Amino acid sequence: MLPVAMTDLLVGLLSFLFTIMILSYIVGDNPLFRIAIHIFVGVAAGYVFLVVGQQVIVNRLIAPLFSGDLSKIALLIVPLIMSFFLLMKISSRYQGLGRWVVAFMVGVGAAAAIAGALTGTLLPQAWASINLFDVDTFAPGTNAEKIAEGAFILLGTISTLAYFQFSVRESSAKTGKRGIFMQIISFIGEIFLAVTFGALFAGVLSSAITAMVDRMQSIVDFFISLFF
Repeated sequence: MLPVAMTDLLVGLLSFLFTIMILSYIVGDNPLFRIAIHIFVGVAAGYVFLVVGQQVIVNRLIAPLFSGDLSKIALLIVPLIMSFFLLMKISSRYQGLGRWVVAFMVGVGAAAAIAGALTGTLLPQAWASINLFDVDTFAPGTNAEKIAEGAFILLGTISTLAYFQFSVRESSAKTGKRGIFMQIISFIGEIFLAVTFGALFAGVLSSAITAMVDRMQSIVDFFISLFF
């Protein structure tokens, strides 16, 4: 086992090396950058494989088979059968046997995504927009301010949803254009979207700059502790 000082030295040198390799992309795609990316992807894939193998396959699939609990073993029959047919996807000859498992997984995933969008986004957004106009919760003397704020947020919500409404009336089908009212609402929604995307981009950029500064500071601290 390496001493603590030697371990810190190796970690610091590897951190410095990989930082330089990643930053080399500034001058264009090059072998150093590709090597670093391949190492990161390989390490991440190996880590995920180990976590899934230990937490799912071993703890939830194999270990219960040897627990002696008949109820747990009975519950594993369906997952075992589905896992067996899913492995058939490896073979080009028998991959059709695993299609029903893939269809089941996609269906469950879609249902979970739709339910999550409804219960986690759409319904809370609707109730939040309604609660903005609940005058009983306003502080004294702030009714006008709160109502104006609620109206602005409601306008942003409706106009943004209208921006993604692409159907037209029968009278406008020949021209393929929306009515003047929908054009105005959609334009307002486009402004809200532009501001939102700009704020998100600024947040991502500031986070990236903060991470880069922290990385550079750690390298500087490493060399200061190494030579001084």
